[in-house]
Amino acid sequence: VMDPMKTTVSLHRDTHLFASRPDLAVRLEKSRERVLLAPDQLMHAVPDHTYLVRLGRLRVSEFMADGREVTRAVLQAGAMFRISAEGKSEPDAKADTYDLAHIVLMALGEVELWSVPPHELDSEF
Repeated sequence: VMDPMKTTVSLHRDTHLFASRPDLAVRLEKSRERVLLAPDQLMHAVPDHTYLVRLGRLRVSEFMADGREVTRAVLQAGAMFRISAEGKSEPDAKADTYDLAHIVLMALGEVELWSVPPHELDSEF
């Protein structure tokens, strides 16, 4: 059971938003903030933000207590993830959720993410 007082990352790895909802890119164009990552750059996510992978691939790895690194996902264009601060959101049953303290987000090649305002996509899910 996840401690609700921790900052978490929730992965919506199979959303494919830009392929299934091309109108969404047009709608978000005005409110989004671009986050560009160079190859192998680590992403430092901001709590209470939703991110969309616009271009490229982002590897999500978890470091286990015994020192092992486990790749939890490779997010591709259209995938979404949310960073939720301590106790500010309910667990998301549609997503895989991890303690952000143990997660590393790293670009695999050049990556463009879109950071969208909090709750901008709540009606989509």
